[in-house]
Amino acid sequence: MSSQPPSTRVIRILLLLLGAAGLIALPVAGFFIGNFVGQHMAVSDIDNGYAFGGLLSTVAQATHNSAYGQEANISEALGITLGQADVNTLSILGLVLGLILDAPLAYLLVVEYEKMSS
Repeated sequence: MSSQPPSTRVIRILLLLLGAAGLIALPVAGFFIGNFVGQHMAVSDIDNGYAFGGLLSTVAQATHNSAYGQEANISEALGITLGQADVNTLSILGLVLGLILDAPLAYLLVVEYEKMSS
């Protein structure tokens, strides 16, 4: 049997369980926060693309110049592409930030676990 009181063993078990959960939760939370911010940025990009595309479409219909019609389609597609890029970039950035924050958390967990075992 170990010489530690039962309360210390329970705290060690909780430290391991909650520490492992924290190591998983930080990158996942970073991913979802990045995704959330990216989606809100994407709305602005898509709105701007469609607004400018609508303006160019109106100009194309008024001038009967097909180049403006093509530019209108490109503008709308560019807005969608920029919106998707925002979501993807910020999601991955949040995930990487969560992984970077895992290193200090893992160090603290190991240090505290070693203090409790001695």
